[in-house]
Amino acid sequence: MTDRMYRGKKPRTEGWEQIAVLEDDARWFVFVKDSPDSEWITVKVVADGRVPFKANYWFGWNGKRFAQVQDTFAIMQRRPELLKTVERLLDGYSLL
Repeated sequence: MTDRMYRGKKPRTEGWEQIAVLEDDARWFVFVKDSPDSEWITVKVVADGRVPFKANYWFGWNGKRFAQVQDTFAIMQRRPELLKTVERLLDGYSLL
């Protein structure tokens, strides 16, 4: 276990939509942003307050799977149930 705690930071730029509040080891906010030039949407999962290890996760979602990026692997390793919940939430989600 780590003694270091990290704070979640909600997106501050335009275009983000909060689509859920989830409970796992803490309360988490899920934000999405459309990427008009791509089939992918950007997803940010943010802790409400301080949590150990990592409090902000960024990744892409194309309607079927997550992009294979560092934060996808990090959340998969440390918080797999949270990732499964986010995946169920995003399955079939559309910004249209």
